[in-house]
Amino acid sequence: MTCKTVPVYSQNQNSTRYELNPSQVKTAIAILLALSCLNTEAAVIAGTGAGFGTQGNWTSHGGTLDGIHYSELNDITTANVSTLIEEFSFPTNVNGSHMGTPLVNNGTLYAVTPFPNNLVAYDLSTGALKWTFIPKIRGYAFGVNCCDTVNRGPSFATHATYPNGLIVFNTLDNTTVAVDALSGKQVWQTTLADPTTGVTTNGATLVVPDKSRPGESLVITGSSSGEMAVRGWVKALDLATGTLKWTAYTTGSDVDVKINPTTYKPFYSKDAAGDQGIKSWEGGGDKWQQGGSSVWGYITYDADTDLLFYGTSQPGVWNADQRPGDNKWGASLFARKASTGEAQWIYQVTPHDQWDYDAISESIPMDLNTPITTASGSHSKVLIHFNKNGFAYTFDRQTGEVLSAPIFGPNKQSVTWADSIDLTTGKPVPPQTSKATTEGSTTTGICPSAMGMKGWEPAAYSPRINTVYLPVFNLCMNYQGLKTEYIAGAPYMGTDMTILPGTASFTFAGGVFNMGELVAWDIATNSRKWNIPEVKPIYGGILATAGDVVFYPTLDNQFKAVDANSGAKLWNTTLECSSVGSPISFVSPKDNKQRIAIFSGVSWLAGGFTATGKPCPGKGGSSVVSGGGRVHVYKLP
Repeated sequence: MTCKTVPVYSQNQNSTRYELNPSQVKTAIAILLALSCLNTEAAVIAGTGAGFGTQGNWTSHGGTLDGIHYSELNDITTANVSTLIEEFSFPTNVNGSHMGTPLVNNGTLYAVTPFPNNLVAYDLSTGALKWTFIPKIRGYAFGVNCCDTVNRGPSFATHATYPNGLIVFNTLDNTTVAVDALSGKQVWQTTLADPTTGVTTNGATLVVPDKSRPGESLVITGSSSGEMAVRGWVKALDLATGTLKWTAYTTGSDVDVKINPTTYKPFYSKDAAGDQGIKSWEGGGDKWQQGGSSVWGYITYDADTDLLFYGTSQPGVWNADQRPGDNKWGASLFARKASTGEAQWIYQVTPHDQWDYDAISESIPMDLNTPITTASGSHSKVLIHFNKNGFAYTFDRQTGEVLSAPIFGPNKQSVTWADSIDLTTGKPVPPQTSKATTEGSTTTGICPSAMGMKGWEPAAYSPRINTVYLPVFNLCMNYQGLKTEYIAGAPYMGTDMTILPGTASFTFAGGVFNMGELVAWDIATNSRKWNIPEVKPIYGGILATAGDVVFYPTLDNQFKAVDANSGAKLWNTTLECSSVGSPISFVSPKDNKQRIAIFSGVSWLAGGFTATGKPCPGKGGSSVVSGGGRVHVYKLP
């Protein structure tokens, strides 16, 4: 197949250095994935269901604090899902990519829109709009954030002082807001950072118990915009008041990173304490202060150990020649005590990340019926992490030891930057043909691409079937580092990148290339169970249910349901435009029966992948929608 390749992003020393006007900066850092060539048609592990799943409500991004995107509701089954019909379609009245999930609590559905981050509440009994909360937000943030002005979701939480509950979410200008869930009135807001420095916040919030203060809770959130020469962090706020409780930086001294030598116990010597957040940025200077490594992906929580799990983005600048060393703690997984913020262990997944592989994909804690045995002992409390770099990591979640790390792509050729992960050292094993990037020289055939084999799009885990369902990209890239200079508040990238078709031989009739696939990953065998090739990527999340049905959207306007055991296609519907959201399941107050809901609405970044190659709504496209994004709700007849 012959096809045209389009650079994703190209920057040289003079192209963006002085573009400090917000609208110009936004254009400068736009990663325009208009892939015109692609628009043609180890050990035996067993999961346990204890602590998993959600009941009739959906109150956090993953449904539960462990973030497994699984619903225990089973009214909708493989036998009747084909009869699903739309019950409501709620307009949000905001254009743009509606990422993350809506929330449901006691008969009300809540949705946070893309910028300007309105919070909208709908009555699930009548379909009527209840109220809209419009936050005060600094418009400057719209121009300086990278990669679409999305919001990855709010959290619902209760507190003795607020019997109606609170909806807590971030606005793009680094403000966390708590709103009364009944009245729609603001309770508190806390400013986390100044957007004129380049920092923005588009990640989801997560509310977890504060075990140091019985009856109290913490709001956990992280920074975005690692492309803007900022320094990543995660913060904890008091749920009742919004007061800042602790801050942990990604780069810097052990004190700043909240590494306490007496409690920090990483499994590998490569991740030992000793101010590596400074020392691993070699060559002198203060590169670590512009080190990116932000925390915009989904955070999960394990109540048994009181540990937060999250990953950091690529270190900045993207031109890796300008930041020699391992660049800790970019592209790293963190395990932190929620109550104190202290790091228990850190594992750098991709040292000196040269390919934007990050570690922002969510990490799923689970307990095994059959432990994994290694030289260090028996391991039943594990953490599953499918990284952008193409390896499926299983960790002991208490120590950070890597228990296994196979490739989860379609074949070995789908990962070319490394051959394997050495379980003894925890380091990647370099390939025979190096894929290291060099300033001024193009490295070809790097797989996976900077989109990752799996990106931020959350997987789902079914404890009933002991299977994880994940969206996988089939893309590679050519990459060149370009010299760039640091200016505060401006893009700091320095790269020329071309996204290419991947190595997998997935084709439909007529030779149509498939950009992605849905993969069922069997926890018992630590391998693929089945897959469904997709012409357009799955740029949203997955939902698994106790009815053994898996739901997911694709960027060709489709919302689909398949059999969780076999992958057999059971149902699909055509949305008015594509979705980059994650489906949810809940109980309707009308009849106490199960419902399914999902966002629609795609903006400029994901728009390059859509069937039209354009955002939705957009001029001249067949999928123009008046009023912007929507929430679709489906039921059995």
